[in-house]
Amino acid sequence: MKKKLTLENLFKILANQKRLEILMAVYDNNQTATEVSKIVGLDISTTYRYLKSLKEAGILNSRIVKGIEMFDFSSEEVYKILQYAINFINKLNAEGRFCENLAACEIESRPIVQISGEPDYVLDMRGEMCPVPGLTTQQVLSELEDGKILLVIVDYPLSAERIPNRVEQLGHELIGRTIDNQGNFYIYIKVKKTNTSE
Repeated sequence: MKKKLTLENLFKILANQKRLEILMAVYDNNQTATEVSKIVGLDISTTYRYLKSLKEAGILNSRIVKGIEMFDFSSEEVYKILQYAINFINKLNAEGRFCENLAACEIESRPIVQISGEPDYVLDMRGEMCPVPGLTTQQVLSELEDGKILLVIVDYPLSAERIPNRVEQLGHELIGRTIDNQGNFYIYIKVKKTNTSE
């Protein structure tokens, strides 16, 4: 008999950084254990154990396709919980993260290779781990006007990989991505509202 999920257990599950990374990898349609393990940087055995525990909790489902187990969210509600939590956190920590141009932001260093032109908006997510930068970027993009350029700055390598993939899935244009000598990633995105799935 399947163990009943409680609110306390749900928050314990979501409090684990690797589980969060795995959930976001699955949400981005990287659904096999092998694909997920490559993204989150864990061995296949550990990744599969995490996936199995998330499935047993009812957060993920799986199906067999051509002999390979594929994982997916059991419900969009789990993703919404993460979105609401991150929106709440961002409201509490909003100061200095989002500004209308580079001059208004306190950025200690700049990319080694510059993308031509200045961005219209800057979202500084340094110090935040996945899934906070990705979900915050998605929220900001939904609020910006068509054609505007958003620069997202992250220092978490997994976010630097996830954000460009998610941006293109949502129909926006990835203009470029670069890194500075301190390991900060600079992701330039052009907002496109037409044919964008929110």
